Amino acid sequence: MQGLQPPADQPAADVDLHKDRSSLQEPSQLPRIQARANFDRVTLPEIWRNAFLPYLGTRLIIFVIGILATYYVMPLMTSNPRLPSFSTWGAFPQSFLLMWQHFDSGFYLDIARHGYWPASTLHSRSDWVFYPLYPLLIAGLGRLFGGNATAFNLAGVLLSNIAGVVMIGYFYLLVRRDFGEKIAPRAILYLALFPLAFFLSAVYTESLLLCLSIACIYYARKQAWWLAGLCGGLAAFTRLQGVALAVPLAWEYLRAVSARSMPLPGEAPQRLSERLRLWFSYYFRGLGLAARQVKNWLNALSIGLVPCGLLAFMTYGFLDIGDFLATFHTSDWGWGRRISPPWRLLLYSLKHPILGQPLNWNFWVLNIVAAFAFLAVIIWAFRRLPMIYTLYTAVTVLLPLSSNSLNSLARYYLLVFPAFILLALLTGKDEKQHLHNFIVAGFAALQAILMVFFVLGIFAIA
Repeated sequence: MQGLQPPADQPAADVDLHKDRSSLQEPSQLPRIQARANFDRVTLPEIWRNAFLPYLGTRLIIFVIGILATYYVMPLMTSNPRLPSFSTWGAFPQSFLLMWQHFDSGFYLDIARHGYWPASTLHSRSDWVFYPLYPLLIAGLGRLFGGNATAFNLAGVLLSNIAGVVMIGYFYLLVRRDFGEKIAPRAILYLALFPLAFFLSAVYTESLLLCLSIACIYYARKQAWWLAGLCGGLAAFTRLQGVALAVPLAWEYLRAVSARSMPLPGEAPQRLSERLRLWFSYYFRGLGLAARQVKNWLNALSIGLVPCGLLAFMTYGFLDIGDFLATFHTSDWGWGRRISPPWRLLLYSLKHPILGQPLNWNFWVLNIVAAFAFLAVIIWAFRRLPMIYTLYTAVTVLLPLSSNSLNSLARYYLLVFPAFILLALLTGKDEKQHLHNFIVAGFAALQAILMVFFVLGIFAIA
């Protein structure tokens, strides 16, 4: 099966033709032998050197920053009953674990130890808004370590960091496969230094959810549909945003089966309108041919695994407290999150800025900047990345903006990993080294500051 050939400076992967508008987006795959040969050259020492080592280095740095904040900044804070007390949080060596446990961490640890709250709590900030995979894994490790409070704390920190390392491995393999070995290490560095990336080591779901999301996209690009669906389903069992993986996964599946049944011709017309007409013609004809094969229908069922993660949690809610929609009810009644147009939230937030309130749950400046920056990333992704990445970016950016709350928005956007690929593509040329240095320095400085905020228990960074 021979499709359009990529330019010489593009990696051996599915070419995304909207990058330079010289041909159509998402053509048929390159020969599998070429892609397989490129993938097989990945070795463990290469992954260690280019992925694991830089990532672990950043983890060590933020750990040191956290310790310094605990022992040299926290004691200077004035007494405030809403903030951590140094007498408790500064105890050695418990502080090594406690500094990673703030805000939502308490909910996950409580679910792991005691299960979910009763139905009577759904009108408050109930723990039914937190999905069960992460606390289930903490519960298993915590009981293995002894079952006391320290064991569960240790389990949460270990789980987040192990998931982070696995995530980095998948991220490296994915980016290297689609964009080349020069882009992959740089994308990992940007992800590791992103100002909110310290959450990947905290007792939060960020590292597990990002790991499962990247693995889902990775297996989809390899056309291992059932593995992709399984990872997507586990992501949806980790947090609601995981359900959004069904959109890019469905697109990639339809594109792949269409291209397999009706490959694009070797040469594309010059005019954009003719190229688009040719692509749509081959795309839908390919889908028609693919629909005649039973195996394509069976493989399509793998996409249904993604919403099964959410369905499993909803079913558990019905069996436990008699409310099939428990997670949505408490999200609305207790946490004030409900579906609304993204522009309504943005307009309201611009009209009602929150400044100088560190104990407010909304870090307004950080969140509003993140909102507009990542909306721009959607457009940027459409111009530079394969459509599966663009769709993932769009749903991951727009879903939190549609929740009627700006709280924690910058943290949610840690999941938008295509943004770090775009930055790596932007600075990958030698003449952009100054821009690379600026991004690294800026990200590192902001992450250090925000890590201090997190350790001190300043609510704005929750």
